[in-house]
Amino acid sequence: MIKTLTNILKQDKERFQVPKKVQDIIPVSTIWSDGIFLSGKNKYSMTYKFEDINYAVASREDKEAMFLEYSEPLNSGEVINRVPVM
Repeated sequence: MIKTLTNILKQDKERFQVPKKVQDIIPVSTIWSDGIFLSGKNKYSMTYKFEDINYAVASREDKEAMFLEYSEPLNSGEVINRVPVM
């Protein structure tokens, strides 16, 4: 178990290079239009953007619009798909 963990940690490490400019500090080499970032070798990350809304003080029309926007992606999947709502 410890040998396996040690091997995984060794494989995960990349050689450190001293950055020459600020852009070199940011570990992103490619950004795709769907929000996926390539950072390092074979390392990917995804970003999400959330907007802050105040549902309590919104008008009835705004509340309905927010609800419809929220329910659209939930209803777009097949019956098999499950989306956890927290």
